[in-house]
Amino acid sequence: MTGTDLALLGVTAALVAFSTLRDRAKTKKALRVALKQFLNVLPFFVAVFAMIGLFEVLLTPDQIQGWLGAGQGILAPIYAAIVGGLATGPPAAVFPLGQYLLAQHASVAAVGTLLIAWVAVGTVTLPAEIQFFGARFAVSRWVLALTLSVVLGMVMGWVL
Repeated sequence: MTGTDLALLGVTAALVAFSTLRDRAKTKKALRVALKQFLNVLPFFVAVFAMIGLFEVLLTPDQIQGWLGAGQGILAPIYAAIVGGLATGPPAAVFPLGQYLLAQHASVAAVGTLLIAWVAVGTVTLPAEIQFFGARFAVSRWVLALTLSVVLGMVMGWVL
């Protein structure tokens, strides 16, 4: 644990203690809600960490760099957009994957694109969007989100 982790844990503990002193019932209810949300998100985190474990076993850092490294130019963000667009889950679940990919020398543009596409593209939900909003709107939104994820990822790579 880093100093920042310890500081955040300390602040959280202090705020929970303060809340408990002010209203024990509301604090208990809030902690139940937080636990329920944590348990709802937990399977996604387990899946992401399992995916990272599979990456470590199946893909070498050279392979990751070959697909998502800066040497790939525009192709790295496009590959990342495809992966991110097909994946689904809470946004926080992709952050550990992004950190792992950066550690394996993936480009910032590719990782930025992956994070944006994971949140914005939503290929899995496209059939439902077509049913509720119509094909023209849903496909237009999907194409725009996929394109913008690549563009914004490239901008992130350029800025950072």
